[in-house]
Amino acid sequence: MWARVAALACAVLLTGCTLSESLRHDDIRSVWAPANNATAHPTVIFATDREPDGSASGYGLHWSATTHCGRSRLSIPAAFRWGAKPDWPNVEAPSPIVCDGSADMGGFAAAVATAAKGCGRVLLFVHGYNTTFRTALLRAGQIATDTQWRCAAALFSWSSEAKFDRYAADIERSGYAVPELIDTLRALAATGLKVEILAHSMGVRPTLSAIAALCGHHVAPVADQLILAAPDVSAEHDNDDFAHFLKGGAPCVKRTTIYASDNDLILAASEGVHGGVPRAGRVPLRDLQYAADGHVDVVDASAARGDPLGHAYFLFSFEMMDDLMWTLAGLPIAARADPAAPGGPTLRCAGACADGHYVLKVADSRGPDFKTRLLRHLWPLIFRVQ
Repeated sequence: MWARVAALACAVLLTGCTLSESLRHDDIRSVWAPANNATAHPTVIFATDREPDGSASGYGLHWSATTHCGRSRLSIPAAFRWGAKPDWPNVEAPSPIVCDGSADMGGFAAAVATAAKGCGRVLLFVHGYNTTFRTALLRAGQIATDTQWRCAAALFSWSSEAKFDRYAADIERSGYAVPELIDTLRALAATGLKVEILAHSMGVRPTLSAIAALCGHHVAPVADQLILAAPDVSAEHDNDDFAHFLKGGAPCVKRTTIYASDNDLILAASEGVHGGVPRAGRVPLRDLQYAADGHVDVVDASAARGDPLGHAYFLFSFEMMDDLMWTLAGLPIAARADPAAPGGPTLRCAGACADGHYVLKVADSRGPDFKTRLLRHLWPLIFRVQ
């Protein structure tokens, strides 16, 4: 009975919404509202295993078994400001870059190296479940804009079907992408650039698989900073896949940062789908075990404002973007919690700093609203964790 009541309540809370990305045309914009209301125009260089479909963004929802590459100039409008004329996000038609056949990934790597000339760095975004190619491009551009990234921005887009009820299909598709992502990371490593990787949700799976595979073949370094937001990877006590992945890739990664939230309803549902097996991004305190070797940082982002299901919090919270900016700049986690931190602290210590429990610094007024908190309390009654 309670499950039915909860299901009805959740349906009311989500009335008018569709959870499938492929059925929406989201207004993706910066979390910042600059005084001049300017729209940013980042260029993102991409590699994808999606099939071309003739759409404005170039690629659809189907897997092609072939890598395609290109670059696209984006419009990332500023956050809405009262009284200011709004602008809207846009993806220009991609310019293709040859990256298959005899050319392999050389064209992609050369394009990234050219974009990174003078700064020597690239930020690679790997998206998660339920994401279209258009959204992945815009999110890559938003992240580069909101973290004030001043160097090359890149995207690896695997063939998510972008449907809320196609979770299992997306698991398969993310696995198909591993060989292409290995080739992409190997090509970037060969450029000599500092590679910063931000992977979200299910995108953490192919990312960790590819890094571990390359590290096993002595390709080092693969990444300078590896940022894992809401990782949807098994973290079972006696069979901890996440720990194995971190250990396998550790020699090839300078620093790994995990962002986790116990308000993440997608990961709560994922635990139910996986028979109750814990997900690495859902319980921040449990993730502190991974920080024991000194090469992994854990940030508790439970208070971050985000979507109603609490899964894309790193995209909707300016507090998150602020901390990501300093993480990418190489500022240590303890320094980001220091009251004397440049621009002010982005983190705070929960209890003693010595225990390593760092929490995203969010004002009470900026936390999840009542509707979101209610939904997050009702959700486990429907997707029960075994």
